[in-house]
Amino acid sequence: MNIRKNIYNLTPQELADFQDALNAVKADGSYDDFIRRHHHAMMTETPASGETPHPSRRNVAHRGPAFAPWHRYFCRELELLLQKKKPHVTLPYWDWSADADSPATAALWNTDPANGPVYMGGDGDGPNGEVTTGPFAGWTALIEDLATGGLVPRPGGILRAFGSTIGVPDLDLVLFPTAAQVEDAIQNWPVYDTEPWRTASVGSFRNRLEGWNPPPFAPEEGGGSQLHNRVHIWVGGDMGPGTSPNDPVFFLHHCNVDRLWARWQHAHPTSPYLPASGGPLGHNLGDTMEHLVTTDATPARSLDYRRTLGFIYDTDPPLVEAASATVHFYNVPMLETTWRPATFRVRAGSPVTLEVVPGSGLAAPYALTSLGASVTHTPAVNSDPFDIVRLWFAFTGEGAAGPAAGGTVKIRCVETGQVFDFVLTANTIERQSTGVVFSLDKSGSMSRPAGTGTTRMDMLHEAASRCVELIRDGSGAGMISFDQDAHPEVKLAPFGPGLAQRADILAAINALAPGGDTSIGDGVEAAYQTLAANGTSFTDHAIVVLTDGLENQPKFLSEVSGLIDARTFAIGLGTAQEVSTSALTKLTNGTGGYLLLTDALGTDTDSYFRLSKYFQQILASAGNDSVVTDPSGVLPVSELVRVPFELTEADIEATLTVLTDVSAVDLKLETPAGDVIPEADLAALGVSVQHGTNMVFCRFRLPLPVGVGAHGGTWHVHLRADEGALREETDTRRASAEKDPARRADLDRLTAHGPRYSVSVSSWSNLRFGARLTQSSMEPGATLRFDAALTEYGRPVEGRAEVVAEVRRPDGVLMRVPLDEELPGAFTGDVTAAMAGVWQARIRAYGHTYGQTRFTREQQLTAAVLVGGDKPPAPRPGSDQTEKR
Repeated sequence: MNIRKNIYNLTPQELADFQDALNAVKADGSYDDFIRRHHHAMMTETPASGETPHPSRRNVAHRGPAFAPWHRYFCRELELLLQKKKPHVTLPYWDWSADADSPATAALWNTDPANGPVYMGGDGDGPNGEVTTGPFAGWTALIEDLATGGLVPRPGGILRAFGSTIGVPDLDLVLFPTAAQVEDAIQNWPVYDTEPWRTASVGSFRNRLEGWNPPPFAPEEGGGSQLHNRVHIWVGGDMGPGTSPNDPVFFLHHCNVDRLWARWQHAHPTSPYLPASGGPLGHNLGDTMEHLVTTDATPARSLDYRRTLGFIYDTDPPLVEAASATVHFYNVPMLETTWRPATFRVRAGSPVTLEVVPGSGLAAPYALTSLGASVTHTPAVNSDPFDIVRLWFAFTGEGAAGPAAGGTVKIRCVETGQVFDFVLTANTIERQSTGVVFSLDKSGSMSRPAGTGTTRMDMLHEAASRCVELIRDGSGAGMISFDQDAHPEVKLAPFGPGLAQRADILAAINALAPGGDTSIGDGVEAAYQTLAANGTSFTDHAIVVLTDGLENQPKFLSEVSGLIDARTFAIGLGTAQEVSTSALTKLTNGTGGYLLLTDALGTDTDSYFRLSKYFQQILASAGNDSVVTDPSGVLPVSELVRVPFELTEADIEATLTVLTDVSAVDLKLETPAGDVIPEADLAALGVSVQHGTNMVFCRFRLPLPVGVGAHGGTWHVHLRADEGALREETDTRRASAEKDPARRADLDRLTAHGPRYSVSVSSWSNLRFGARLTQSSMEPGATLRFDAALTEYGRPVEGRAEVVAEVRRPDGVLMRVPLDEELPGAFTGDVTAAMAGVWQARIRAYGHTYGQTRFTREQQLTAAVLVGGDKPPAPRPGSDQTEKR
């Protein structure tokens, strides 16, 4: 907001910016236009009908009703000009009544930085009264050429003559108007102006403010307050004639005069501007005033200055308006919480507090947020016409779709006493359901070793099965496979109790057998057709493509990618050189999905679970869930492993997934309060516990009904190897190793270290996190840019989080790249991909919620750069035997 402050209250930077802006407009000549226009305004008489013109009677801007509005526009015009040099500069005022006891020693005239700020320079101490001190020393004044009436430069600087009486000795009876005289004018003169609309007007606030009434020599006034006039006279020098804007003190003075008129307006809100009509031309309410550059500069348009001119004084009462009388909660999904604000436009020069009136009607399904029942806004000094202030309310989607009962609430402005009535409306919609179509590569190369001790097809069977097992009821899946052609397997349909769809998909996945060549384009096109044919029962859709090689049979991706408008994810099982990386990157980036590359896999724990984790993360992304944490490790025999994870009051439902390489793990859940719940007891608390392909997962609504309710805080999953099951698995592997010595390493690893595990926690939450990776090219030297966004209840998570990209280079070196909060809740950072290969990144977010609960969120992303990656050779027909190596 354009807040005009007492010049003594400016910060050092604000003062420097104001002074610099003034010097800049003086240097480019635009300031001098104000000198000319003010001079011409004084020279342009405005006699009333029947009046004899006389220079001392009335002019465009003085000695009549237009005095106050004309100078209000004049000051605003300079302020806007200054803002072209320094955008947030506002015009300060000089409250001269506070310096009435000793004007000559006022801080405004300080010239020694050791004694405080240097504001405007001191008295005229040059040979002819020139000002030689301060930031405006050396300014060239414009003075009237008596021969021509025009203005000409006068070298030597501006003039001041403190204590001037301009030849009227009696004026030294009073130095400056006092605070008491100012208050008298504001409080006890309720009529703006009176006939004859000039210096002879009696009972006129305007005439008293300007300084003509009472007469300056009235004995009862001790010489008269002369509010405005006296300051011009006392400063003297260039402040005396019609060219008084030569001295920039003019604008500090007139800004204060305008502030006093503003105070009078607020003290007498029913007192109108006079004359409305019938007065001198240029002084009536609707008359256009001369020598201003503002379009349609009438007294009428100046009255509501906070709205029409866009500024406010720090001594003004606030102007608070409701932007709308209704708070709408549109289309809130079942059980999700959305925050929406009651929004106000505020014009204020000091803090404003808005509060919910206790007992004013706010009731379920509407509620206050964790931000509380009030908001205090401290206005910023800037060039905005008003500030937006929001008081937030919450609505949680109900258990069934449909309109919610309406609500009401009253909000009070503490400073003004205004009470605003708001209506609250809402409707609930069904929770998001996601239809996923899997497009899975079953070409001959899928029979090759994956590097983890199994084949690529074995890895696909396990990872894709786990993903299907994790899909919620209500959502669903379909599947096609491809080699040199596409093969429809199972049409897209929802999952649910009593439905065979999930089992059909799992059977189709596990029946896949490698053979043939590779047409990824056929697979993508068939998946899209499957989605289009049966996707209408889902609110969201996704295609998930897995391939391990280079496309070598038509259709090629370049032939179909332009036809795909569904969100598409891809997993490349292999290195950047082994997979059609460029084509898959182009395909997914154009749809809102992304490509994940496994790179070369090994026998380490991370490699073993990587493909399953990719599938799980894509499932979370497709369903608008967020991954909370995703650690891996081993379970030493007879030892308890406690894996921590953070849940918050903003989380609605959590899914805890434990993947293992052997089914020999016991699980318990520990709440933030320390309650430890065995797996066998979880179902009684409403937790859904499912066992799948070397996997157990628990899905539970929050709060969990334990004690007073377990919700936000640090949870733990307890993992311990089941020694009996582990012995059986060890015996089985020993027998296999005796028949196949290649299995010996697997047995040795299990007996030495114990089972491998991966814990993944995701949440359906009101706290949402998403990240993406884009690259400037696919050649070495490309810039990899990371972007991440955090929202809570639909609002950006501003200033409450840290986001970091943990980047693994192709040579295995780890890098930590902090992301900057570029915009509220939006983070960005970049790194140069200097070497060819797969760059793996884990984007992690840490912070605290509105309720001050810690949170973590993360997402894995990959990028690939290849020599020649920007101009890959066109795919050509071939075979897996000749193309895949």
